[in-house]
Amino acid sequence: MGTLAKNKYKKYLFMKRSASLAPYLPETRKMSRESLWSLVDKYGHVMVKPVWGSRGRGVIQVSDLGNDNYAIHYENKETMKWGREDTYHFIKMKIGAAAYMVQERITRPTIKNRPFDMRVIVQRKKYSSRWVVTGRVIKVAGKNYIVSNNTRSNGKLLRFRKGIKRSSISHLSVTALKSRIDKVSLLSAKKLKVLFPGHRIYGLDVATDRHGRVFIIEANLYPAMSHFLKLKARKMYRRILSYKRS
Repeated sequence: MGTLAKNKYKKYLFMKRSASLAPYLPETRKMSRESLWSLVDKYGHVMVKPVWGSRGRGVIQVSDLGNDNYAIHYENKETMKWGREDTYHFIKMKIGAAAYMVQERITRPTIKNRPFDMRVIVQRKKYSSRWVVTGRVIKVAGKNYIVSNNTRSNGKLLRFRKGIKRSSISHLSVTALKSRIDKVSLLSAKKLKVLFPGHRIYGLDVATDRHGRVFIIEANLYPAMSHFLKLKARKMYRRILSYKRS
């Protein structure tokens, strides 16, 4: 299970086969020259991500600026390139021989002009088939970063309701948004159970677009608990630990 558990692309392909889950997954392909430009032509902005990566390491955003100009955002720096050959060569120089995938970029809402997404923890107890959302936290990207990983970008962590109320989607119903996120997160766990029958916890990276549409960016089988430890209130952290021990 170990190799499969950490392979983002294979997990995506498995989840994509589910008709009920497919609408919540951003289009993703194995990285190649053809797949990169196909998705750039289709969406204008894409994320180039390592298949085996974690904590936002190695993620690159590619944006079509028009007139054969492209912006490449890596870590906290943005580089402009002209022409597809130079752009692709620059990306290959960054990623080397590592396995990568290219993914439709979700235009995330913002808090103080910085994009955010969420970590949602879904668990079940040892002798139960009932999945429960035990934790939600909003991850705000640090200054000039595209990734929301708190350690990597020096971003901020906020409780769900507080974060939404401070955000560019504050006009949306927090209750309705939470319900949609929980529904998709639970659906993901139930589907992944087929692939990992003995597993009892998932950390889902969930994003919404600026209209509140929900997307599962990726599913982690061994999610870090540091997000919840860093919040002032430890209620969610204690609940997550309780389920892990049950």
